[in-house]
Order: sequence, then structure tokens, then C-alpha cells
Amino acid sequence: MRESNKLLVFLTEKFGLIYVTSQSLRELKSKMRFHTNKYSLVTIDVVQGRNIWRLTGIHELQSSLSFVDSNWYVLIDKISSLIMRLCSSEEPYPELWNDVENIFNTIQDNKNTSQKIVSSIEIIYVIRLLHHLGYWDGTELFLSDDDFTQQQYYDEIQNNKKKYISKINSALVDSQL
Repeated sequence: MRESNKLLVFLTEKFGLIYVTSQSLRELKSKMRFHTNKYSLVTIDVVQGRNIWRLTGIHELQSSLSFVDSNWYVLIDKISSLIMRLCSSEEPYPELWNDVENIFNTIQDNKNTSQKIVSSIEIIYVIRLLHHLGYWDGTELFLSDDDFTQQQYYDEIQNNKKKYISKINSALVDSQL
């Protein structure tokens, strides 16, 4: 937007997916520009404008630069794209927020995780996302467990990977989004 302004998208705990504008964010004198890295976990201060939220403060909790060269960055990229595709703006999703926070905590604890485990977490997360949004009916244990990053769940996903991916694709087609 304009020469030095920027439009940002945030998933928030209270408001869901919101679009935020920031004045002069691209200017060299801006203190907030260093904290607006893509896929970072941040706390933000916003005010409601006429048609859009305005960013007044941002504080980085976990920078995506700390895991940019790991398997986690690709996972967060895929998850972010799916959230933007499936979630409507300004509708809170507390379960979804808790899952995102859980993933960031897992990243912080296990930065050098194998691709196999990260792909299992991706499938589990997508199933949980579809379940929270009403596109998945199932009785899988990881749907009811808040800590879905356990080895037993990874093993279940790896043993039935084709079945789960097929059901995920079917649910995404059914969502018509």
C-alpha cells in the first residue's frame, strides 16, 4: 500500500484472521519493521479504523528467522496458506489458535526435527483444522488431545498416511473453498 505502508494479515486469539495496515513500516526509521517477519509468533497492538485495523505496536515472541532453514518453515507456510483459504476474517477460532501456539512451542523445543515427523504433524494439524471448522468427522485420538505432538500419533499417521491424505483431499473439495 502506497510507498512505505504495508498490509499485514494476522491470526489472532480474540479476533481470528484480521487484515492490518501499518503506516510507514517500510521506512528506515520504523522500529516495527524488524518484527514483521513472515510466519513469526508476535503480540500486536491494534486499533479499529474505519474500514481496517491499524497496527500500533508489535512485539516478537518467536521469530521465523530462527527456523527458516529447517523443515518447520515449510510447514508453517503451508498451514498459513490453508488458514487464509479456509477461515473467514474476524471470527475467533480458539481451538485453532491453541493448535498454532502448540506448533510454535514444538518448534521452539525441537528445531532439528526430521522431515518424517514434521510431515506427520502437518497431517495431524490439517485434520484438526478441518475438524474445528466442521469439515471432518472422526474419532481419532489426536482430535480430542490438546497435545497432538506425541510419538503414538506420528506412528498412526505414518501407518495410515494414504487413507488420511485421501480423506483430507476429499474434505477440502467438499469445503468448496
